[in-house]
This record gives sequence, structure tokens and C-alpha cells, in this order.
Amino acid sequence: MLVLSSRWSLLGLALAGSAMLTVPARAQSAPPPEAAASARSEPARPESADRVAERFNEEGKKLVAAGKYEEALEKFRQSLKLFPLSNAIFNVGSMHCTLKQYDEAHPYLEQTLRAPLDPRQREIVLNHLENVARQLRNTHAAVLVESSPPGASVAVNNKPLPFETPMRVLVPFGAADVIVTLLGFKPQTVVVNSSTQEMPHDIRVRLERDEPDAPVTVFCPKGADVFVDGTMMGFEQARTRLLLGEHIVRCGKTATTLAFERKVAVRAGPNAFEFSTSTK
Repeated sequence: MLVLSSRWSLLGLALAGSAMLTVPARAQSAPPPEAAASARSEPARPESADRVAERFNEEGKKLVAAGKYEEALEKFRQSLKLFPLSNAIFNVGSMHCTLKQYDEAHPYLEQTLRAPLDPRQREIVLNHLENVARQLRNTHAAVLVESSPPGASVAVNNKPLPFETPMRVLVPFGAADVIVTLLGFKPQTVVVNSSTQEMPHDIRVRLERDEPDAPVTVFCPKGADVFVDGTMMGFEQARTRLLLGEHIVRCGKTATTLAFERKVAVRAGPNAFEFSTSTK
């Protein structure tokens, strides 16, 4: 079991073997009497979030040493909630492993791997993940979930996961619903079927904006490719749906016409843009 005590960020993570780490206190000389009196007269400043998070993490480490793993997990969770880049990310995952809650440990260990670890640190985290995979090999499979745009929340069978895409998640064997959501976009659900004989494929989701749109038909000159907002939509004509507002239509070059662009405004209801007789 590995528990971290010194605070880390994505710029650096301290891992060391299987022992709990300690941070030596800095030796300080006693303040002069007048400074001590001044300090007593000033109101105490509230602790910053990262300091409180570090304190919770240290308290969690002491609870681990006392064998109070459930209480330690709660302390690490409190630390993580206050300061998401603390080493509590790893400690939460490690504590779930200790409690044999392997599916709960998985996302925290995967998130730890996103830090710039050195080879030894990475090996430690990978060993934890290998143990998780070994314990769940008969019940779960891991699948990479990516979204465009990234930063979407993921839930498996309506159970929210703590981090955002891209992320590798565990799905139980059988049929599992992987739900990808992002504010301002329509949620998408992907049904994943897997078993010990059939591992799932990675999931890549292109999210659509959850805003009003309308049907659009674009007509370009004969032989021209049709582009809308830089994406090819068809040949000579295109039928699609676009968000309300301005868009750019481009008709490609043909044997008799040059390529040209037009700005169009999409409004509620059917829209038709006729450029088939344009010559430039």
C-alpha cells in the first residue's frame, strides 16, 4: 500500500516505494518578542484551500497508519475536493485498492498517469492498475472514451465518473451504457457490449451543440463540391442541419466556374441557398 504525504501538482509528483512519505519540517528560529506581540494582535488569516487540503491529506496518512482505512479515504476525498491537483488523487485510488474497491480505484489511478511521472513513479501507478485489471478480469473491461470537444463528463450505467474525457473507463461485461455529457451539447449514449471473449472497442464521440438548428439545402454549380463551414457536405447540392446564425458556404471549382464562398444566415424553418447559376 502506498500513500503520499507531500503535496504535488501536474508539474511534479512524489512517489517512493511502498512507504508513506514524510516532509521534514524546516528549522526556524524563534521570532523576536515584538514580532510575537504583533502576531498576537492581528487576527488569524484563514488557511488557503491548498493548505487545508494538505492538512487533510496528512490526517489521512495518520489514519492509514492506524488501520482506519475508511476514515482515511474520507480525508483524502476531502483533500481532493479542496485542491484537485493534490496527491490525494493517487491516495484515493490507492485506498480504494486497499479496501478492495477496485472499480472505484480505477479512475483515480488512470488520472494519476496523466501527471508527468518519472519511470519509477509510473511503474508504481501501473502496478496498481495491473492489480485492478487482474482482480476484475472476469467482470469488467477497460475502454478509452474520447470526445470532440474534450472535457466531457462520463457516466457508466448512470454512475458518474470523477474525471473528464479523454479517459479510460471500466465497463461491466454484458451491455453497458456509456453516457457522455458536456454543457451546451446534446448528451450521447453508447451501448458497449463486452465479455471475456469479446473486448470492447474504444469510444470516440463527436458531440453536437444543444442549440436551435434548422434544415438547410445548398445548391452549387454543376460539378462543384459543396463545403459548409470548411467541411465537405456533398456534390452539387447538400442537405444538412445547421445551427441558427451565420455560416460559410463554399462551392468548389468546376470546368466552367471558379471556386467561391458565400456567407449565409440560417433562420428557423427550412432554408434553401441557391448558387447553382453563380459564376464566381
